[in-house]
Parts: sequence; structure tokens; C-alpha cells
Amino acid sequence: MTALRMKLIGEMRFPGRPEIVSDIRIYVARWLVVALPEVADDGELLDNLRLLATELAGNAIKHTISGRWSKGSFRVRMWLSAGWVRVEVTDQGWWSGPRLRDDPGGSGGRGLHILEAVAKKWGVKRRWFGRAVWFELPVSLPAAAPPDAGPVRDSARAQVGVAPQNHVEIVERSA
Repeated sequence: MTALRMKLIGEMRFPGRPEIVSDIRIYVARWLVVALPEVADDGELLDNLRLLATELAGNAIKHTISGRWSKGSFRVRMWLSAGWVRVEVTDQGWWSGPRLRDDPGGSGGRGLHILEAVAKKWGVKRRWFGRAVWFELPVSLPAAAPPDAGPVRDSARAQVGVAPQNHVEIVERSA
């Protein structure tokens, strides 16, 4: 998707608290439906979008300083391109990539397996302070380029400084 034009359709910074995860589900679905009303009836796409965004937000809260520090936060961004929607969760985690766990008897650790099974592509980018985990899902668009609606921003978002956007691609996986 990097070769195609991507349009930012939503962005918000969230406090790193577990009770915020349900808000992520609402925002990502709203951003996509506002930008592309035709997907409002695509239950499978919206369910997958909510599931994966929630999983990445939960991982940011549980496994990084984003959720362990009283002032921790993470950012969710969403782009739309011809045939794709991309969601990126930038947390205050280490520059190392997240790890897939293979413990069938464990009570957790299946989130990245779900991500790998559902997303068409996913990966990790290094950020100046932390990392960004992203995924892409296919979406049906009209034959024209992505809509020009502009990003949906919430005026109530927490005002937290944004790190510079210098990054290096670490890993990219395709289903």
C-alpha cells in the first residue's frame, strides 16, 4: 500500500488505561464509516477492524509504558487507500518488535496470532520514542481514488506531545 496514495481519515491520542479500549472500537468504526459510508453495512469488515484495533490498543496498554505510567498514552491513526484501510497504534514501547507467543496453555498471548490470521498485512515501525504496530484490511471502494473528506479529529482528545515521525521499518508480514 505504500506505493499508493493514502488518506489520513482519523487520528486520536488516548490515555493508557484499560477502560479506554472500548472507545477505540467506537472511533475506528466511526472514522471508516464517515470516510466511506458504503461500508456501514459490511459487518465482517467493521468487526475485524474493531477486533484488531482493540487488540493493538490492549497490547500497548498491557505490555508497554503507555499503560504502566500514570501519564502514559498511545495514538491511533487510520488511513484509507484504494482497496485498503490501515490502522496504526503508536505506543511508548521498546524499539523491539512485539513477540508471538506459542504457549497453548497460557491464559493470554494470542493477540498477535489473531492479528496475523485476520489482517491481510501487518508490521512494526520504529518511532523516535516507541514503536507503531499497524495492520491493513481490504475494503471495497468505488473505482475512484480515496474520498477527500479529510481526517476526523476529536476536539476532546488528550493534549500530549507528539514524537517526531522518523521511523525505520522493522518487519512486515503478509497473510
